[in-house]
Amino acid sequence: MKEIKNSSGAKVTIVEVAKYAGVVPSTVSHVLNGTAQITDETKAKVLRAIEALHYTPNASARNLRQKRTRLIGVILQDISSEFYAKCTASMLKEAVKDNYALMVMDACFDNNNVRAQVSALIERRVEGIVFVGGGNDEDILQEIEKYNIPVVLGDRNDGKHPCVEFNNEETVYHLICALYESGYRKFAYAGEPLDIQENLKYRYQGFVKGLDACGVPERDRIHVMTKDLHIDKIDGAYAAFMKLFTDEKGRPVPDVILTSNDLIAQGFVAAALSNGIKVPEELGIVGFDDISISKFFQPPLTTICQDKDELGIYCYRLLKKVIEGNREQEHVILKQKIQNRKTTRIPEDILSRYIDKEPGQKGQVG
Repeated sequence: MKEIKNSSGAKVTIVEVAKYAGVVPSTVSHVLNGTAQITDETKAKVLRAIEALHYTPNASARNLRQKRTRLIGVILQDISSEFYAKCTASMLKEAVKDNYALMVMDACFDNNNVRAQVSALIERRVEGIVFVGGGNDEDILQEIEKYNIPVVLGDRNDGKHPCVEFNNEETVYHLICALYESGYRKFAYAGEPLDIQENLKYRYQGFVKGLDACGVPERDRIHVMTKDLHIDKIDGAYAAFMKLFTDEKGRPVPDVILTSNDLIAQGFVAAALSNGIKVPEELGIVGFDDISISKFFQPPLTTICQDKDELGIYCYRLLKKVIEGNREQEHVILKQKIQNRKTTRIPEDILSRYIDKEPGQKGQVG
């Protein structure tokens, strides 16, 4: 297509773009803002005209007219984590389709950071905020309500806001039952302190309920929740292993350790193997998250898989619905899946009796 420039040298207007594309100006506006259903053919004509004329929309003026910014805030706990990074990437892909922009903030597991970030997002007139992870921030959420800014919670549920969460408690409960039936009798749970993240509480509750259901006595339960496993997961786990999970002769005390994170699990695996403890023959180890390298660990890590992309997509779509006027308190539960690999001894026929093999979800978000 031949490039056409404004003969007066002035900035190209939306009227000129519409004339070039053979449509009315409102159609150009709808294409730019995603505010109406436009056929692919017409959309292509408009986009070609925009490219040929080098048209740059005046975003500030448009937002003032519409009283909209098309900005969405996303507050994560750790942007360097694969879990949060992939979740955010899927939100970004969805937002671009609707001409929304994301402002991504990293809380670093510190609610003081969250307060400052929320203030910055409010100042920039975001149309909604997604919180992924976190917890113990009721005062912050109440402050946001004063500004009538929609909030969606991801990977957590406070019972007050629309949310998308995983079935943590149910999955861990069934996993414990499957481990017990597979012959494991002495269990350990190891991870970060439970007050760091709301989802950690549900995982631990599933662990306890599973042990109760199987009749595991208190003497055969070990519970370790320490900041050492939060600050530096692999090194912290490696350093803590012999002190926490072996007897005076260096033999493993539990039969199996369930961890709250794949990196913690890998630290335990490395420590066990370095000290001559065979995995899974002498000690079973289970991770959480199924990060991309878990299947390449040696031995490949048994872990609980939660779909990071699915979480991001559902969080974005749910927030978009709320922004557009649907203020129902929707609650979406995404199912996790156990990846049964080589750090445990669970026969597939036993596992299949306790948990669905295919991931899915309860609740629908259009």
